[in-house]
Amino acid sequence: MGWGVRALQDIPQGTFICEYVGEIITDAEADKRENDFFLFTLDNKVGDVHCIDARLFGNIGRFINHLCEPNLLAVKVFTMHQDLRFPRISFFSSRPIKAGDQIGFDYGDHYWRVKSKYFSCQCGSLKCRFSAPAAGPSGGAEDVQADDGPES
Repeated sequence: MGWGVRALQDIPQGTFICEYVGEIITDAEADKRENDFFLFTLDNKVGDVHCIDARLFGNIGRFINHLCEPNLLAVKVFTMHQDLRFPRISFFSSRPIKAGDQIGFDYGDHYWRVKSKYFSCQCGSLKCRFSAPAAGPSGGAEDVQADDGPES
C-alpha cells in the first residue's frame, strides 16, 4: 500500500475532495518514463491518449490509495473548455466518511490485471477482490482511470 490519505474530519457524501493534478503527457511518453507509479490515464476514446503524471508536479491526490470498497469516485470534469481529451480528474466522496478513515477509490480491473504480477491489494477489506499473493519483484505501475460521472 502506498502513502495513503485519511480524513481529518467527517466528510458528507458528495463532497469535493481534491483534483488529481500533474504533468499532462502522451501515452507514448508515459511508456518511456522509468517511474510510472503516479499515472492517471485520460482515455476518452477521442484522439490520442494522454495521462496525468503526478510524480513531480502532483498534490495530495497522488497519495490516495486503491480501496476495494471505495469511498471516493474519480470523476471527469470540464471547466474552462470542452475538449474531451483533457478532462480534469476530481475526487468526490461516494458515501459519508468518518474522521480517521482512509480515503480511496477503485483503481479498476485493468490496473490489477497488470499489477497483480508484482503485488497484491492491501486494502484490508473482507470484500477485497485483489488480495491474491503476488509473485515476482515489485515492478512498474499501470495507469488508473476515472469514471465518466454519474449516470443519468
